[in-house]
Amino acid sequence: MPTSLKLHIILALLLLFAGCKHSVTDTSGEARQTATDIPELPYILEGDYTPDTGVLYKVIVGHDTCFVVVDSINDGQLKGHYYQLVAGSDCVERKEFSRDAHWKKQRQEAIVYLYQEPEFQLVNDSTYCIPHRNVKVTRDVEYGQALGYWCTMPGTEEMSYLEILSDGIFNSIVRTTQSLRMDIYQPDIENIEDYKLPLLMLIHGGGFYVGDKRDSLMSTLCRHFASMGYVAVSINYRLGFLPSKGEIARTGYMALQDAHAAMRYLVDHAGTYGIDTSLIFVGGASAGAITSLNLAFMRDDDRPKYVNNRSWRDLGTIASSGNSSRATFHIKALANMWGAVTSLNMLKNSHTDIISFHGDADQVVPYDNGYPFNDMSIKLGKRMFDRMYGSLPIDKRARELGLISEFHTFPGEGHSLQRHSDGTWNPQNVAFIRNKMTSFFFKEIAGETPVITNDPANPRLFYIDKDGVSEVQWKVEGGFITRYDPYSMEIEVVWDSEAPRHRIYASGLNASPKGPDIQGHGFDIHLDIKLEL
Repeated sequence: MPTSLKLHIILALLLLFAGCKHSVTDTSGEARQTATDIPELPYILEGDYTPDTGVLYKVIVGHDTCFVVVDSINDGQLKGHYYQLVAGSDCVERKEFSRDAHWKKQRQEAIVYLYQEPEFQLVNDSTYCIPHRNVKVTRDVEYGQALGYWCTMPGTEEMSYLEILSDGIFNSIVRTTQSLRMDIYQPDIENIEDYKLPLLMLIHGGGFYVGDKRDSLMSTLCRHFASMGYVAVSINYRLGFLPSKGEIARTGYMALQDAHAAMRYLVDHAGTYGIDTSLIFVGGASAGAITSLNLAFMRDDDRPKYVNNRSWRDLGTIASSGNSSRATFHIKALANMWGAVTSLNMLKNSHTDIISFHGDADQVVPYDNGYPFNDMSIKLGKRMFDRMYGSLPIDKRARELGLISEFHTFPGEGHSLQRHSDGTWNPQNVAFIRNKMTSFFFKEIAGETPVITNDPANPRLFYIDKDGVSEVQWKVEGGFITRYDPYSMEIEVVWDSEAPRHRIYASGLNASPKGPDIQGHGFDIHLDIKLEL
């Protein structure tokens, strides 16, 4: 008998002498029977029939299963190790073996597999998750016109309020027709009009007095989201007021009207810019966050009392200014960066989910509730502003209403979280805010990420706990897949108790929210296993 066949028979017999006593039914593939000159020993190998060293084989004799590795072959003797399934356990034990040719006389029928896990490749779907495209910017697109003082003024949120007022006081005399403009950031792809991409509109801060659409935080976020496949827009809006409570409230309302006009313009030109109008997101910082919250939740019945008052010109409805568009829209989710609202009741007006960021030592916009600009004067704050409700009560009320609300508090930090207290750029905070926004908005687009679940009735069984997933691929670290059923999205696994880590990986596709005929977004997930030995 050729030595190679002897060695192969020995491999098939290892199980018998290893003493394996437990099995898992194998459905990982149809057994390919290959005729040989030893008909009583059917076996399956890929390629050469001689056992290769360092290769993992799965050997089945009757109802017993082992995973076998031949470490060396010298003069007809095999040395190696095997993993034995233990009855009543989801673990396998490693044992050493040494066999020589005389064991061939005690052979019995066996099936030998070249053990291979199912093909596995991470989906790595970078769309809306990872920056992967160049960005092009179209500057100063006019979305409307309206009567106001100005729409841009150099300055930052780090200026004191007295500095802000002194910079603009001499311009707050006569209103003129203002050109309302936006900068549009898009992924640099050909024929973008053929695409339908999520829209993110961002609104800068500045106390409704200073600021510009090229604000460093807004432009940074716009470039980031556009590089991931969004259409990202930063808008200018009307600024400035005379120092009175009514004037300030009216200016905040005019900012809302302008943001509404900007959104209507974008919906009307969705085809031109490649916008999916079912995936609209907004966000802003400080005054821009206040405006974003108002855009999502304020309705005409919630307008400030100063909007239509005998002492002032009627500013009209929210949608009556800026341009003649009558487009409608729904905001899917928003990013509230240290903003507030004047009424928590208006959160019931829209099913818009919220992610919030706020320093709990903010003295400019209240973290909890109170009056803005406490850092300047509490008495003056009460005189100049209505009471406002910051991110803490917004998060609480949103959850009570059944909205998805994610709230990130920055302990001990104040206003303008994108900057340190000395005014320098804070890259750590900016990266944190950017990444949390990315994750939050992606969940709104793709839905909740699936999870890998272990069946409590069968500790070897793992499956995807979400309807609608497809094309799932599996991989394990520190164990063996003993059964794989791609149609039911589940696997059975046994673990090497001596492996340094035990982990299951799954990669596949979510169901598309746009229907069964449209491919959904990919997911790459894993589950770490803690063995109880």
